[in-house]
Amino acid sequence: MPGSKIRPSAVAAASEPSPVLDVLVLGSVEVRSAEAPHQLDRPLERALLTRLALARGRPVSDERLIADLWAEPELARPVHRLRVLVSRMRGTLGKTAPVVRRVAAGYALAAEPTDLVAAKAAANRLHVAKRAADPAAVRAAARDALERWRGPALADLRTIPYAANEAERLDAWRLDLLVERLEADLALGAAAEVTDELAQLVTENPLHERLCCLLALALYRTGKQAEALDGLAKLRRTLVDELGVDAAPETAAMEIALLRQDSALQAPAATSPVTIRSPSGPPDPSANPPARLFEPPKPAGDFIGREEDVAELSRRLARPGLVTLVGEPGSGKSRLAMEAARGMAVAERKVVVVELAPLRGDGAVVAAVAAAAGIEGARADLLPACAAALEGTLLVLDNAEHVVAQVADLCARLDRQAPEASVLVTSQRPLRLRAEHARRVGPLDRDAAVRLLERRCARDALPAAREDLDAICAAVDRLPLGIELAGGLTRTMSVAQVAARLGDRLRLLVGGTRDSGGRHTSLQAALDRSHDLLGARERAVLRRVSVFAGDFGLEAAEHVAVGPDIELGDLAPALAELVDRSLVTVEAAGGVRRFRLLETVRAYARAELAATGEMPAVRAGQSSWRRARIRALGGTGDLDSADQTVAVFQGWPDTLDALEHA
Repeated sequence: MPGSKIRPSAVAAASEPSPVLDVLVLGSVEVRSAEAPHQLDRPLERALLTRLALARGRPVSDERLIADLWAEPELARPVHRLRVLVSRMRGTLGKTAPVVRRVAAGYALAAEPTDLVAAKAAANRLHVAKRAADPAAVRAAARDALERWRGPALADLRTIPYAANEAERLDAWRLDLLVERLEADLALGAAAEVTDELAQLVTENPLHERLCCLLALALYRTGKQAEALDGLAKLRRTLVDELGVDAAPETAAMEIALLRQDSALQAPAATSPVTIRSPSGPPDPSANPPARLFEPPKPAGDFIGREEDVAELSRRLARPGLVTLVGEPGSGKSRLAMEAARGMAVAERKVVVVELAPLRGDGAVVAAVAAAAGIEGARADLLPACAAALEGTLLVLDNAEHVVAQVADLCARLDRQAPEASVLVTSQRPLRLRAEHARRVGPLDRDAAVRLLERRCARDALPAAREDLDAICAAVDRLPLGIELAGGLTRTMSVAQVAARLGDRLRLLVGGTRDSGGRHTSLQAALDRSHDLLGARERAVLRRVSVFAGDFGLEAAEHVAVGPDIELGDLAPALAELVDRSLVTVEAAGGVRRFRLLETVRAYARAELAATGEMPAVRAGQSSWRRARIRALGGTGDLDSADQTVAVFQGWPDTLDALEHA
């Protein structure tokens, strides 16, 4: 496969001595060498160099560069334009032009965004300091990272398609780092010093729950309990009025702690009694409990399309046992779990919720559950104390896909040691335990999807045609996350305009239902997280089978996926893993199993395929397979039979694809 030819170049780039070129991206783009700064006056030249620098020495395909720089489907002579642009950029770079190399079907740059690399190194030190419960070191590392910014990232390139999205991610990360620094300031007793800064940030980010909770904590510690409670009440109302969602359980727990004047809030070195979600790094679960108590916030309107699921789930959770909600990214597993937990809590059942997404490292899950259950003190084995504390309780373990082995071990031991406990897990893959009841959470049905979209559209949205609503829902596979994000776009576009622009859904659907850490704020983010959990073999198979426009069988997958890095015997296990992780669906048809990717997953995987430069070879394999298949069926002289006709039309979308790329 072409991808295997790229790897040596990437390795060579990574092993070269320190680059002769520095590219700075945390502000307006600056390009420097040992001799002098380089003035790249043309925005597209700066954009191209920056795009290659962000790849950190990895090759970027022509197809990916063209899409990122121009994003015009009907662009005339795109490859020629790209080559002219590269030539001009090399001319501007002068003696340092050799850092730009032609590799396979793309380009690579032997240089890195040095300020971004330095900021990430500081962020890594921050994570180490958090695990060591050292707020002074956290503050120092956060300050070091933040000092790398000279202004808004990529400030002079934000009209370029890829740069706008990258800048948004960097802006969000900068805010995360700032929040980490402020949280460390509070842990060091500096509530009075940071209150004004927090208040300004909350004004700028009124839906950021972690910031709002930190401001409430700072106000409480400076003797302003009423003002702290007013701020959280305002946050809850705003979330319901503007987004139609509840506050996170952590926010509700903070509000309760303030009302009770919990003594833990006053300790200068202590954080709040719950972990306020942080995408910047994994917290130390023993020092900063994910949740001591789940107090159900008031419902925020209807929970559309899952009413029967909630009822069935509630019936199961009323009895001891283990239930796992399994589904693809964005299917609404966490929301369904929280709705069921709300019902249990309202019925006066003790509920403990643990958010697993930030956790890393051996023993992290048990430590987090122990902290959530209020178990204090050092113990060699936390499980017996956990089992005693959780007997008769509903334990919710949210987002378990990256710690499945730890969660499975915990649940198996709780089944023996806490037989009256109920456990609800959300994950993209099942735990594979005998006692487990795995319940798949799939897309919404057509009517429910449209109803959800209508409710999530802006209150002043223009009237919408049913076909446009249907088209939007279909484009996001009727997944609740995609529908929520699409509804948010109606603040600036009509429904018809949204429907017309969803061809590039992964770039368009960003912003999220709430601007707080730990939850997906885009389809891209949801899929990024799932993709990061895959091994190299599964990633390669996923991107290569994305070439199929419809469903496909195992033989077809072998034709496009097997190569120097994927042996024939590896394919079936890789597909099984992808099915297990809810990234590929499988169904029986005519006595054989056929596979399919959701449209959102296919779009994501195809972008990965294009980025590796493998697209031409995989396309050729797909086309060769379909043409050979049709010839074989025709050669039997039996195309009039029902089985042969079905065989041809099962792959009709890919037959058209093969003819188009012949």
